[in-house]
Amino acid sequence: MFETEPEKPARSNLQVLLGFLFGVLASLGCLFLALFFGQALEQRGSWIYPAINAVALITVGIFALKRVRESSLAVGAVTALSLALLFDAAWAVYLSR
Repeated sequence: MFETEPEKPARSNLQVLLGFLFGVLASLGCLFLALFFGQALEQRGSWIYPAINAVALITVGIFALKRVRESSLAVGAVTALSLALLFDAAWAVYLSR
């Protein structure tokens, strides 16, 4: 008669922490990717580095966000990538001065 919602899987704190560490590694990879492509493009403005980094972080974040409901690792990764995107925005504001 009454439909019950399926139970949400319990989140493991260890898996969320490991996902956070994976997100930190992914954000460092995005930073190195931004530095590599920024040097390859040889732009005079320093604004290109945070822009490339933001695009890379958003791309990786979208892939992790698709798996948030299924995995605790993705929750930690999305948290770390969100923090990295905030730091990237602060970096962009600093460079624009």
